[in-house]
Amino acid sequence: MSESDTGVRDPFASSYETVRERVENASGLVLCTDFDGTLAPIETDPDAPEIVPENRDLLESLRDADDTRVAVVSGRALADVRERVGLDGIAYAGNHGLELRRHGSTAVHPIAAKHRRRIGRICSALEPELSTVEGATVEDKSVTATIHYRKTPTERVERVREIVRTVVSRFGDGRIRLTDGKEIIELRPAVRWHKGMAVSLLTDDHPADWMPIYIGDDTTDESAFRAVSDGLAIYVGEGETAAHRRIPTQSGVSAFLSALVEWHTTGEEDSSPERGVSTSRPTNTTPERT
Repeated sequence: MSESDTGVRDPFASSYETVRERVENASGLVLCTDFDGTLAPIETDPDAPEIVPENRDLLESLRDADDTRVAVVSGRALADVRERVGLDGIAYAGNHGLELRRHGSTAVHPIAAKHRRRIGRICSALEPELSTVEGATVEDKSVTATIHYRKTPTERVERVREIVRTVVSRFGDGRIRLTDGKEIIELRPAVRWHKGMAVSLLTDDHPADWMPIYIGDDTTDESAFRAVSDGLAIYVGEGETAAHRRIPTQSGVSAFLSALVEWHTTGEEDSSPERGVSTSRPTNTTPERT
């Protein structure tokens, strides 16, 4: 795939065929993917996103392959993301991996579980404070919480941040940390856990020679990209990232998943380069190991 195909410079002369060859030659695949901005488009209303039907169908095809395992790794609560994806027979990680559903059972990080009440108190304190700021909403996800400000006027965003910092300082007892995402602020227990650790657990469930793949679009996905450094990390969007490759827009995710189905599950000889995955790498990372 040339620069003219992707519109993005490829400083390491990587090729579409390299990606295809690695997938085709893999003994098996462990495909982990984010939900919002990846399987589903970002929406102004956080309750609105729905998985693109084609993406669900493609995940189902990959799930049914003998040598492929699928997992959805999300910042949403586990029950929420499971309902939105609507597929059985795959693994799920909710709340950035603090909740994990695999092998037919669900586990919650024990320290995070102890902070449910504290998270609830903080959310209860935030709701009346943020009600004075247009477009700001609080989502209590049990072991974490998200403050959404996508609908908030730009000049009021700093006020949202001030309120969140003040309330967390007052009620968090130093045990709740703040992280940023795409027009959100995340409140999480101050435990050393993130999406990358969840992805490592999921990949460790399968043979060591299987190829791990992670697709995501947000800063919270960077740890997961690093967790699959020996596999294939794909960033959806523009900007600096630790990922190996990028898909410029969320609408291109279906094309890449379709390519995975063709390359790894059907053995078809012809797969168009117009699959939506750019072989460019950001200049702040090292070349992909092959």
